[in-house]
Amino acid sequence: MSKLVNVKCSFKMKADSKEEAITSLVDVVSKEGYLRDKNQFLEDVLKREETLSTYIGHGIGLPHSQSIGVKDSCITIGKFDVPIEWTEEGEKVDLIFLISVTKDNENNLHLKILSKLARLLMHESFRNQIRGADEQTVYNLIKEKIGEED
Repeated sequence: MSKLVNVKCSFKMKADSKEEAITSLVDVVSKEGYLRDKNQFLEDVLKREETLSTYIGHGIGLPHSQSIGVKDSCITIGKFDVPIEWTEEGEKVDLIFLISVTKDNENNLHLKILSKLARLLMHESFRNQIRGADEQTVYNLIKEKIGEED
């Protein structure tokens, strides 16, 4: 699966809201050339987030969308210096994994990525590894772990 998914890390990010954080990460994906239509993808991610929060606990948000705005599938990892309020209940996140998947993805790639990341992020040691590492180390770790067979 790692050959099918690009990974981009962007650390020391700042945002005052969930929408601003997602927009910042969409900007990163766009600058890397992984999008056909940045505005369409942003709209799709925010619409998905309105439907049901992507907060998964432990200070982690997992916003995602299958979108016609995506050209190449990508996982973008953002670490935020100051945690951002993510839910109406006041839960905050400092780590965001934005999953960008093409609308016509084969083999349910988005579900495989979500499932794999959710399983990895259940482990405190993995979360601590991500939070304590630099961008290159996290990039290598995610590429390795996403590529592993279950």
